[in-house]
Amino acid sequence: MSHGRIILITGASRGVGKGIAEGIARKGDTVICAARSIAKGTKVKQFGFEISSSAEETCNLLNDLGAHAVPYSIDLNSHSEIIQLANYIDTKFGRLDILVHAACQIHDDLVEPKPFWEKSTKLWSIIEVGLRSNYLLTHALAPLMIKHQSGLIVHISSHGARCYMHGPIYGSQKAGIDKMAFDMAYDLKELGVTAVSMWSGIVKDEKTQKVSEMHGEQYAQFLKGAASQTFAGKVIHAFYEDDERHASTGETLIIAELGNKYGITNEDGSEVRSDRTMLGGPVKFEEAVVY
Repeated sequence: MSHGRIILITGASRGVGKGIAEGIARKGDTVICAARSIAKGTKVKQFGFEISSSAEETCNLLNDLGAHAVPYSIDLNSHSEIIQLANYIDTKFGRLDILVHAACQIHDDLVEPKPFWEKSTKLWSIIEVGLRSNYLLTHALAPLMIKHQSGLIVHISSHGARCYMHGPIYGSQKAGIDKMAFDMAYDLKELGVTAVSMWSGIVKDEKTQKVSEMHGEQYAQFLKGAASQTFAGKVIHAFYEDDERHASTGETLIIAELGNKYGITNEDGSEVRSDRTMLGGPVKFEEAVVY
């Protein structure tokens, strides 16, 4: 088992990113928790709820696990701040073992059940943080991984890449993430760096828990078989430790199915549901190459 890894996770102040940080961290790891919300006690309003959002609080959890966690404030809309983060990692640590893109900038209109022309055009922010930022951050950090001929890049995506989910902006972002991982993997495949996209599925994070409290039994069925907040991080850890991981470079993987492969369950022992049958599976991209 690897020890003392340098790991960067974006969007680590809450939701999926926070859970990944907690699930992936092991004793001796350095985990850089990048987020816009840093200070303890910070709350953000999303979909009418107030949700705790603090990279410092995430870091406290990781430090309790024996990791060395570093809260890092960043606006992923800013290319200059992305460059500064890459320079910080290079100067401070000299390498990067795992990069997990979990940040996503969500507008309240996203889940409104109405057509796209009735939703705010500000939903375009999903493309800015979650597609553009993934590209720019990987662009800045790939040379550091290439230098050591190793590393894992994970883009967090969803079934929205395959089925109608929240409208064309969300779907375009997720489909773009999957194709971006595939194309990045082509350029990196001979250099020892693995790049994949992973579909997280339904996650019992702070937001879904609050919705469940409001809707009770009608929402309980929706959450049946959902992943715990830390599940994805545990799966990514197992994938990183897999000596055969590079054979999957460029693929889009369903985290629930990877969890089943590695024997990982929720904390209560329940298996996480794959929604492949209901929502579709990843697209298989063509192997043809055009320069």
